[in-house]
Amino acid sequence: MTAIRQPIVATLGHVDHGKTTLLDSIRNTKVQSKEAGSITQAIGASEVPIGIVTAVCKPCLSRMPVKLTIPGLLFIDTPGHEVFSNLRKRGGSIADIAILVIDVAKGVEAQTAEAIGILKTHKTPFVIALNKIDALSGWIPHKDAPFSQTIEEQRREVAEQLDTKTYELIGQLYNYGFQAERFDRVSDFTKQIVIVPVSARTREGLPELLLFVAGLAQKFLENTLKTSSDAPGKASVLEVREEKGLGMTLDAILYDGSIKQGDKIFFPLVEGGVAESKVKAIFRPKPLDEMRDPTEKFSPIKYAEAAAGIKISCEDAGHALAGGSLFVARTPEGEQIARDAIAGEVREIVFEGEKDGVIIKADSLGSLEALTKLFEAEKIPVRAAGIGAVSRKEILEASSVKANNRFLGVVFAFNVPVPADVALLAEEECVKVFSEKVIYNLVDGYGRWVDAAKATDKKDAFAKLVLPAKIVLMKNHCFRVSKPCIVGVEILSGVLRTGVTLIKSDGSVVGQVKGIQHDKESVAEARQGQQVAVSIDGPVFGRGLDYGEELLVDVPKESQLLLQGRYAATLSPDQQDLLKDVMRAKGLKVF
Repeated sequence: MTAIRQPIVATLGHVDHGKTTLLDSIRNTKVQSKEAGSITQAIGASEVPIGIVTAVCKPCLSRMPVKLTIPGLLFIDTPGHEVFSNLRKRGGSIADIAILVIDVAKGVEAQTAEAIGILKTHKTPFVIALNKIDALSGWIPHKDAPFSQTIEEQRREVAEQLDTKTYELIGQLYNYGFQAERFDRVSDFTKQIVIVPVSARTREGLPELLLFVAGLAQKFLENTLKTSSDAPGKASVLEVREEKGLGMTLDAILYDGSIKQGDKIFFPLVEGGVAESKVKAIFRPKPLDEMRDPTEKFSPIKYAEAAAGIKISCEDAGHALAGGSLFVARTPEGEQIARDAIAGEVREIVFEGEKDGVIIKADSLGSLEALTKLFEAEKIPVRAAGIGAVSRKEILEASSVKANNRFLGVVFAFNVPVPADVALLAEEECVKVFSEKVIYNLVDGYGRWVDAAKATDKKDAFAKLVLPAKIVLMKNHCFRVSKPCIVGVEILSGVLRTGVTLIKSDGSVVGQVKGIQHDKESVAEARQGQQVAVSIDGPVFGRGLDYGEELLVDVPKESQLLLQGRYAATLSPDQQDLLKDVMRAKGLKVF
C-alpha cells in the first residue's frame, strides 16, 4: 500500500547559530544544555505530529490557502555541517529537506558555507531560518507570534535594520549560486530560497518556518515522500547504544518501507563484514521527545513505517557500524540484495590514504567521513581512518610518519577513548594525540599546534643565524692586549652574539668573539646602543687593531641567503643596509 510519509528534515548551520535551540523551541526541551561544548554531538531525531505543526501554524493558516496533509515532520539534529553525510543512503542523503540556520548578526560564516556546499552536493532543498532577530538593537519581542505579526510591532528603524541584514545575506547567497528572498516577498518558490526571520529564544517566526518547511515538502516532494508499507525497510543507523534491560541497541532512521518484530535485517560491522540478524524488539520515542535523551521511556511497538526514528534490539547490535545502512529482507532474493548492498558499503569504508599523513579514529562512520572530508578541505593528508578506540598500532604508525614529517605524525581521536597504555606509548614515542568531543576543535586545535610549533622552529632557527652587526672600539678601553684581546666596544648597529667572527671593512679577519660582558655579567648578545666588553680570540691590540676602529660581524653565506630570503622581513632597514656593507667588505655582489 502506497502512502505519503512524513518528510525527514535536517538542521544545519554554524556551530553557534542556534540549530539545537531552534529544535528545543519546537519541542520545548533543553537537549542542548546537556551536550559537550553546547554543540550537538550525536544525531538525534524528533517527530513532530501534523497536529502540533498545524497548531503552531494556526495564525498563518487562517490567512493562507494551505491544507497540510503530510503525517508530520521528522527533525534530525546534526552534530555539524559535515556530519550531514551520516544521514546517508547509498547514492545520496536520507534528508528530504533542510533548515539552514543562520545568525542574523553574523551571516554566512565558514561552516555555513560548507553546509551550503553539502546541500548543493546532495541537491537537497532547504529553507533558511534567519535566527536571533530578538538580539537586534531595539527589537520588541512578542513570544510565539508569527513574524508577519511581530514585525508590524517593531519601530521603523528596527525593521530597516532587519532588512539590511536580510539583503546582506541575499547577496552572500547569490555568490554561492542561490537566489533568495524573505518568505513574504518570494515570487517563485521553484527558483528562490525562502528566508524566514525567527527567534529560537522567543519562538517568533516559528509559525511561518514550520509552515514553509511542511508546505514546500508537501508541494514539491510528493514523489519522494511516497513509500510502500509492504516494502522491506531501509534505514540509517545513527548510533549504537546500551539500554538498561535491553543491552546494546541501534538508534536508526527508517527512511523507506517498513520494519516489524521478527524481520531479518542486515547491517555492516565495525570490524568489517556483514551482520545478519533478527529484530527482537522495536521501540519508538513519544512524539516531541528526542531519541538521545527522551523525557519519557520509549514505547515498544511491533511495527514501524517510514519515516520514523526507532530503536532496534537485535543480535550483534553491539558490533554494528554507526552511520551504516540497515536493510530489512523478507525473501531469499531480498537477503542476497541486502548482503550485496552492505558488502559494497563496507568496501567503501576501507580507507587507503597517503603514505605520510595523519591518523583518524572516530566513533561512527558519519564522524569518520566528516573528518576525512574536513581534512581534505584543509589539505591535510590522511594516512588511515578507522572506527573505535586508539590502539598501539596507530601510535607506532604515527611515530613512523613523524620521522619524515613531525606535523603529520599525529593521531586524532574524535569521541573515542585513548587507553592508558596507549597514552603512555604516545608519550614515549613523542606522538601528539588530539582527543576531542567537539568535531571542529580537532582541526582548529591541530592548526594552532602546527602554527605554534612552526613559530618555535622559526624562532630557534633564527636564533642560530649569524646576524649582521657593526661595533666601534671605545677609546681607553683595552683591558687585555691578547690571548684573548679584551676591549670595550659600543654596538653601532645590529646584534652582536658570542661565537661570531669580526672583520674589517676591507674583509680582513680580526678574530672570533669568545665572550660578552655587560655590567660585569656574561651575556649571549648585545644590541644597538649598548656598551660592552668583548673578548676576541686572535688579534693583538695595537697591531692592526686600535681605538676608534669600526668592525663588522662576518655573516656566513648560509645565514646571508636565509636573511635575504626566508627571514628578510625580520630585518630592519638598518640591518638590511648593514648586511650589504658586510657583503661589500667580503667582495660579494650586492643586489
